Amino acid sequence: MKIFEMLFSEEFFYTSIQLTIPILFAALAALISNKAGILNINIEGSMSVSALIGALISFFTQSYIWGILGGIGTGILMGILLSICTHKLKTSSVLTGVALNIFATGFVVFLMYSILGTKGDTTSAPSYAIPYIKIPYLKDIPIIGVLFEQNLLFYIAIISVISISTFLNKTKMGLLIKAVGYNPIAAKSVGISIEKIQLIALIIAGVFAGLGGVFLSMSYLSTYNSGMIAGRGFIGLAAEAMGAGQPLLTMIFAFIFGIVSAFAINAQTALNIPYELLNTLPYLMTILALVIYSISKLKKQKNSRRVK
Repeated sequence: MKIFEMLFSEEFFYTSIQLTIPILFAALAALISNKAGILNINIEGSMSVSALIGALISFFTQSYIWGILGGIGTGILMGILLSICTHKLKTSSVLTGVALNIFATGFVVFLMYSILGTKGDTTSAPSYAIPYIKIPYLKDIPIIGVLFEQNLLFYIAIISVISISTFLNKTKMGLLIKAVGYNPIAAKSVGISIEKIQLIALIIAGVFAGLGGVFLSMSYLSTYNSGMIAGRGFIGLAAEAMGAGQPLLTMIFAFIFGIVSAFAINAQTALNIPYELLNTLPYLMTILALVIYSISKLKKQKNSRRVK
């Protein structure tokens, strides 16, 4: 009974939403990159560096706005760096993404030590928190009322899902991004600059990665620590894959991953299971989701061949 009380409580729903937000931003970054034909492995590293830069700027300026802008700017720079390596140096986008993730792991430690003299976290320089917005009356509704007393970035995430859908389907740039991702050779043959369009897509992806990072260091926690991203960039990639490049479906799968992560945290007090095992659930869910996605994709390919 205790487990059911936990699953249907406002606290569990609230925690699920909180854990969904960074995954959703990561998934949107993956979505816009994939639409342009780039598998953006660099999201994890971008979120990590953005989280640190945003936290530090917010502390020194005592402004969450400058912290958010700093995180977004860092995410954009990481996207530009990936573009330069991929297009100018002709490296593999996947291998470059892996290299940038490794670089980010060491760079954040170097930066913390250079500025604060610490190597693990920024507790000596707490972030200036992003505010929560509570909507009167609506926040008092049982269970779903928690949707109306969330962090500012939660509402930005929801708006982003709607905006990305409109952007990709209703604007010229969105259609160009889809064209480049669908058939780059055909796009190039009609004069579309592949490098330019993919750079724009990576810049937009950098914005979302930056937002996901600063949420973790300026809202979910009030400090940055070197392990706080905890694979959320890769989980975002899985959510985007399961959503098949559709913003609404991607958001739904991001929320499912958020629920699993919340269960792993809350079930430690409700179940007599070692917390180390429960903490593996989000990653096991990611592997299972990708396996299911791959199997369904192979079946569709076989069916299409039979029709032909």
